[in-house]
Amino acid sequence: MGTVSSKPDATGRSSGKQSGLISRVMKPPTDEPWIWLSRELLISPAWRGLSVNARKLLDRLHIEHMNHAGTENGRLIVTHDQFINYGLTASKVKPAIVECEFMGLLRFVRGGRWAGSNQPSTYRLTYLPTAHNFTRSTDEWRNVSDDEIAGWKSEQKQRQKLKTERCKKQIPTVTSRGTVPPLRVVPNTKTGSV
Repeated sequence: MGTVSSKPDATGRSSGKQSGLISRVMKPPTDEPWIWLSRELLISPAWRGLSVNARKLLDRLHIEHMNHAGTENGRLIVTHDQFINYGLTASKVKPAIVECEFMGLLRFVRGGRWAGSNQPSTYRLTYLPTAHNFTRSTDEWRNVSDDEIAGWKSEQKQRQKLKTERCKKQIPTVTSRGTVPPLRVVPNTKTGSV
């Protein structure tokens, strides 16, 4: 395989700039939105430890980020229905948000309905800058270790197990078809006969 050539500077040494065809081919697309994910992020324990649902949640937020030309991070709005339409199961949206927050990949400000208003929840991807207030990425995912992730996942599994057990205790099991005796067994109250 050949080496990548670069333009020489005035002294004949490499300038580090790619030449010709390479510089045209090896650049982000100009005709569609794109998002930049660093190698360090992709090999981090936080990214590798994500569940399928958390990854889908982040993918949908990436799409929303690109829909706004990368200028709305920190004010990204994706509704519960939009997450579901993208492929998340309704009951897995909240756990995916909690997981992404624990991994340091996402910050979430919960909206709500009160006093006749409807405030949407907003999201911030910590590995991307926020353009509206000129803040660099906070990269909180760098502080999460494999051991912390394993402990958190174990704790979540235990919580789910306890929740399942509580639900099983609340649902009574049916032991018989009913308590009403068949008609032929009911005695006649006036005569006392069957």
